Formats: sequence, C-alpha cells, structure tokens
Amino acid sequence: MEIANVRVRLTKVGSDVPLKDVTPAEALLLHILHGPSNGGLTFGDEFDKIEVVGTAQVVENGKPRPRKDAEELRRLLGKYNGARNNKNEPIINSIWPDKLNPKLPQTFKELDWQAIGSTGIETAAVNYATGGLVAQPLTTK
Repeated sequence: MEIANVRVRLTKVGSDVPLKDVTPAEALLLHILHGPSNGGLTFGDEFDKIEVVGTAQVVENGKPRPRKDAEELRRLLGKYNGARNNKNEPIINSIWPDKLNPKLPQTFKELDWQAIGSTGIETAAVNYATGGLVAQPLTTK
C-alpha cells in the first residue's frame, strides 16, 4: 500500500493543509469529507498534489512488513471515527462495511476521483467552535 505526502484543499478559495504518509484509503476518505466544500478538487486541480514517497509498513518483532488492509482500517477508524454522515453514523462504515476482510485501495492510480466524489455519502455539519456535530440547522425567529 502506497503512502504519499499530500496537500488537502479545504475550500474552493485554496486553503490547504499538508499531510504526510497518507494512504490511498485515507485520501479516498479525505476526498469524501472535503470534496463538497472544495468543489471536488481535494488534491489540486489535476490531483497533482499527491507525491508518493513509499509504502505503508508496520514493525513486527523488530522487522518492518507491509501494513495489512485490516490494520489500515483500524488506523483510519482511530483517526477519523468522529467523521459522521448526516444520520450520525461513522462515514468509514459506509465506505468499508466489511471490517474483518476490507478491500482497500493499494495505489493512488486505482482511485477514480470522479466516482469517489459522487458516492452520495453526505457528511454531517460540524460546529467548528466545539468540534461537535450540528444536530439541527440554526434558525432565527
């Protein structure tokens, strides 16, 4: 499974954040999370803000070995478990429902960015002041 250094565009006006050691599965998740607010250009106009730098590994018994899909899914669950859909369910469960034998993308070339952007998964609104989910839209009388 490849890892890359990326720049994630957060908004249409170009606010972006550098991230290191991102896997294709994490990039897919980030695109679902941020695509609606950045016009579908999460990693640049031509998705050119992805620089593959190696392969994802874990150390076992003092020796590095390739990271397995289930290990990567656990890592993503730990990092992005707060990312919810509009039904307040973890988005990761919608993308990869099989937790025992998940099939995650291994390379960035495998990712179909257009298809990923049209998954129909709607992210929940987040209150950036508190970090909590916005349960109901704010209304004024």
